Amino acid sequence: MLTERGGSGMTAWDKFKMQNSEREKRALAPSYVLFASGGNDSIALVDYANAKKLANVAVAYSNTGWASPSWPERIQRFQEYVEGLGFSFHEIPSEGFEGLVRRKKGFPANRPKFCTYNLKILPALNWLDAVDPARQATCMVGVRREESAARREWPEFIEHSENHGGRPLWSPLVNLTQATRNAILASIGWGALAHRSKECSPCVNANRADFRALEEADIAKVERMESEMNRSMFRVQRFHGAAGIREVMRWAWSDRGKYEAPGSGCDSGMCGD
Repeated sequence: MLTERGGSGMTAWDKFKMQNSEREKRALAPSYVLFASGGNDSIALVDYANAKKLANVAVAYSNTGWASPSWPERIQRFQEYVEGLGFSFHEIPSEGFEGLVRRKKGFPANRPKFCTYNLKILPALNWLDAVDPARQATCMVGVRREESAARREWPEFIEHSENHGGRPLWSPLVNLTQATRNAILASIGWGALAHRSKECSPCVNANRADFRALEEADIAKVERMESEMNRSMFRVQRFHGAAGIREVMRWAWSDRGKYEAPGSGCDSGMCGD
C-alpha cells in the first residue's frame, strides 16, 4: 500500500496524486495560445491557425472593462466562430480600467502605459501560469509590420518573451498587408472593420479617426471619469489645448489645423476673424 511517509510528512499516495495532477495539467495545457482582441487582425490570426491545422489551440481575450457597449456582441460572435473551429475560447478578467484609474489616482500616460500591463499583460501571465504551468505553449499575436512605424521591425519569432512568462512568441502575420488581410476576412464571412478593435475604448493613445469612431456612451463614460478624477484623460498639449473629452471630440471633428481651443483666440477687437 502507498502509505509510507517521507521526511516531508507526505504519504507515497499524496506524492502519487500530486505527480498525477501535474501530468494531467500538462496534458490539458494548450499547445498554442492566441491572444486576440476580436479586431481584424485577431480574426485573421485565428483563420491562420485553422488553415495551418494547428491543434490544441486556445484563444484568449482580455476583458479590460473599458470596451464600447457594442463590443461584447462582436466578442460573442467571435467566440462562436472560434469554438466552431474546434478551438477553446477564454475571457481573461481584470480589475477594469475604471478601478485601475481610481487605484492609481490618475489616468495612464501615453508612454509607459500602466493600463496595458495591469489590464492585459499581468492578468494574461497569471492565466497562462494556471493553464500552462510547464510553460510549454507557444503564444501567438496578430501583429503586422505594416500597422505602424513602431512595429516595422517586429520579429516574427521570439524564443523567450518576457511578456509571456518566457514562452515563445510567434507573430505569423508580420508580413501580411492590409489588402490581403481584408480579402481573407471577406473570404471567411468577416467584413473588415473601418476602425481598430474596441476592447479598450477610447485608448489613451487614440487618434483623430479613433475619436470619430467613438459611441456616445464611450464619450459619456470618459466625461464621468474625468469629473470624478478632476482631470482630463487626454494630454491637453497633444490636442492643441483641448481639455476634456467633449473638447477633444470637437478637435477630432475639426479640419486639420483649424481647431482653436476656448480662450486661445484674440478677443481684443484688433484682429481679423
